[in-house]
Order: sequence, then C-alpha cells, then structure tokens
Amino acid sequence: MRSPLGVALAVLIFVAACAPAIASTEEPNADGDLTVFAAASLRDVFVTLEQAWEAQHPGSALTIAHDGSNILAAQIGEGAQVDVFASADLERPRQLAAAGLTYGDVVPFAMNRVTLVTPTGTGSVGDAADLALPGLRIVAAGPSVPITHYADEALAQLAATMTDADAFAAAVAANVVSREDNVRAALAKVELGEGDAAFVYRTDARSSDRVREIALPASVDVEAVYAAVPVSERPLAMEFLAWLAGPQAADILDAAGFEVPGP
Repeated sequence: MRSPLGVALAVLIFVAACAPAIASTEEPNADGDLTVFAAASLRDVFVTLEQAWEAQHPGSALTIAHDGSNILAAQIGEGAQVDVFASADLERPRQLAAAGLTYGDVVPFAMNRVTLVTPTGTGSVGDAADLALPGLRIVAAGPSVPITHYADEALAQLAATMTDADAFAAAVAANVVSREDNVRAALAKVELGEGDAAFVYRTDARSSDRVREIALPASVDVEAVYAAVPVSERPLAMEFLAWLAGPQAADILDAAGFEVPGP
C-alpha cells in the first residue's frame, strides 16, 4: 500500500505529464531579438534592411527606434537598453565610446549629401541666394542634431560665394522660423508648406514628391558620414554591425541613394 506522500508524488507527475509544455507559449529564439536605435534619416532604408536581416537570420527580429541622433544618444546615456546605435554622424558614437557605454569599434557604414529643398509648386526659392530674402521662412533642426552641423557647413560654403558673406549669413539666420527635433520633422514642415526651405539629406529630399531640390553651387558639397557602434556585449549585436557594414547592406543603402564608404 502506497504512502500518502507517494500518492501525492504520483499525482504531481501525472499532472505535469498532461500539462502543455511552457516552452510552446514562448517566442522562438527570443535571444535572437535586437534593439536598434537609428537616426531619423535612416527610417525608410531600415525597412528594407530589417527585412533583409530577418530573412537571412531566421528567429532574429529587430526592434528599431528612430529619432535625432542626439536624442537617441542621450537616451543611451540615461541607460536605455539598446544593442546597436546607428547615428547620422561620427561624433555621437565616439562620445558614447569615450564614456565607456559601448563595446567594440565605431564603424562608418554609409554616407549622404546635404541638399536644399523647397515645397513643390512654389516659387519662393529660385536658387540658394534667395535664402537671404527678407521674410523667407527657413525650417532648421535643433542645435545638437547632426543635420544642423552639416547645414552650417553648407551655409558657410554658400556664404563664401556671396559678395558679402557676413551679411548673407546674418540674413539667413534671421529667416529661421523654427527648430525641429530631427531632419525628418524639418522636411515634414516644408512638405506641408509651413516653411519655404530647409537643408536636409539628399535621401530625404528624394523620398518625397512634395519637395524639390534647389541646386547648390558646385563649391558647396557637404558629406555626412553615418556610423554605428554596439551598445551591448551580445555577439549578435557585433554580428549585426558587421552585416550593416557588409556587402548586402551596402547594396540596399546604395539603392536608397546613400553612398557607401570605400575600403
């Protein structure tokens, strides 16, 4: 005759055998998921990059957040749980690395060009010199957003082509009517007609049929360098970064209008 303890154990074993496996209710290969912070200007191309990565790495899903690189870097500095940071500049990844918040090297993976846009169908801006016209509404990004640094470079080069560089620069500065959180927000304001012009990346300009590019003098040529860095020690984060800087991602970036750094 079985003891009460033996009967209880037998019942527990039977119940456990009949119960569904806990693993069947979990996501497969949850350790394959990655969180990526990426610059706002990478929003469109990351749709295709995400699809390509997940097709090549079954069970690995990307969670991507887009915003100004400065905002994303600040969130990482405040402890946001991120695996990879893809910035529209070299400065932010290097700052995080200097603060001991990254793992591995800062890797440039794409380049872009700065261009000037105005709403389609309007004649407010005929050429770059019109940026100094009284009452023109220029939409810009905040002082810490990478596009602002690049736009300042473009304006300095543009001012150098004018008869009075200082007067031109002052007039342009007086025409700035808003400062947005990121380049896509600045582009959106021009698309909506809430601004007459903005400096954006060439890929942003070409993604919209509601703006047209204004030709800049040949001497105005500003290159934006995009760089990424691992923000976690996970091997998969390192693998994703190597893939992002590799040939498959390069083809996708090139098709989207980005330039790819040479060897």
